[in-house]
Amino acid sequence: MVSYFPLISGIISAVFTILLAVQYVRRRKKHQLIWTISLALFTLSFTLAFVSETNGWTPLLYQIYYFVVSPMVALLGVGTLYLLTHKPWGKYFLAYTLVLSAAFLVLVFTATVNTTELSTFSPPSEIGGRAIPSNVRLLSPLFSATGGLVLIGGALYSFWLDRSRKYNLLIALGGIIYVLSGAGERLGFSAYFFVFSTAGILLLFFGFLLSSEYIKKREKK
Repeated sequence: MVSYFPLISGIISAVFTILLAVQYVRRRKKHQLIWTISLALFTLSFTLAFVSETNGWTPLLYQIYYFVVSPMVALLGVGTLYLLTHKPWGKYFLAYTLVLSAAFLVLVFTATVNTTELSTFSPPSEIGGRAIPSNVRLLSPLFSATGGLVLIGGALYSFWLDRSRKYNLLIALGGIIYVLSGAGERLGFSAYFFVFSTAGILLLFFGFLLSSEYIKKREKK
C-alpha cells in the first residue's frame, strides 16, 4: 500500500520553499536564505521518500535521502540564531553544521548500504536509517537534536519577548513534533514517522504564514 504522506509533505515543503525564496529576494535577510536552503532539503527528502513508495530504493537514492534528512533541521536552527541575535552565534552554529555535514557526507556515501533492507522493507518510505550502519547513524542526532532545540527555544523566546507573536507557538509546536518524529524513528517507531513529519511541517508553514502577515501589519503602521 502506497503512503501519500511523503507526497503531501513534499508539496507543503515546496510551496514553503518558494515563499521563503521570494521573501529572501525582496528583503535579503540571511536567515531567510538559510531557511530557504533548509526547506529545499526538506522538499528533496520528502520527494525521494515518495519516489521510494512507487519505485523502491536504490542505494544511491537512499544515501542522498539519508544525508539530507539531518542537516536540514540544523539549518533551521542556524537561521533562527541569525534572526534572533546580532552576536556571532549563527556563524558558529553554521560552521558547526557545515563541518559536521562534511564528515557526515563522507560517512554516508562510503557506507555499505544494506540492500536486503532496501528491497524488503515495507512501506519503503518508513525505512528510516535501518539500511545504514549504526556508526553513521550516531551523527544524525548531532544535527537534528541541536537544530531542533534552537528552533523550538528561539520560537518560545520570541513569543516571550512579544506575546502578540502567537505564530511562534505554532513554530515551536511544529518543531517539537518533527524532532519527536525523528527520535521515534531512531527508537524503532517508524510507522507514523511521515504522519508526524507532515503535521510538523504543516505547523511550521502556518507559523510562517502568520508571521508574514504580522510583519506586513507592522510595516503598515
